[in-house]
Amino acid sequence: MSLDPEPLSVRETQLWRSFVQFSGDAVAAVERDLFAATGLSGADFQILARLYEAEDRQLSQKLLGELTGWTATRLSHQLARMHRRGLVDRAAAGRGRLMRISLTEEGSRTYEAALPSHARAVREHFLGGAGVAELEEGLRLLGAARLDGGFH
Repeated sequence: MSLDPEPLSVRETQLWRSFVQFSGDAVAAVERDLFAATGLSGADFQILARLYEAEDRQLSQKLLGELTGWTATRLSHQLARMHRRGLVDRAAAGRGRLMRISLTEEGSRTYEAALPSHARAVREHFLGGAGVAELEEGLRLLGAARLDGGFH
């Protein structure tokens, strides 16, 4: 029988709730600015970023789902919308329902064109003029100093 941990202290609860509020507000603001400037949703941008950074600009749909943390259904619907817009291609990758997702030339151009707007929005709504020391401390606090699947 395992013992339940102690409840959060008042300060721990305040920090957690502040983090949740801030992160939700920052992501929403970045996605709003990105959409206004480029017409890309946050989901569009996240998929394009993963594929752009991948070897040969392609990934299995299964791995893409793992990297985004999305359900198979959500990912499938998102990819279908992006495929209709010419941003990604989907092809069978062997037996069963395995799919290989690749970035099209249009997808690459769209992603590259959106990078300045995305950077501007992240700097405005998340980084807020943070310097190198603040960035390093933020990475330390969030435990995100590795590049193995963080949100773009």
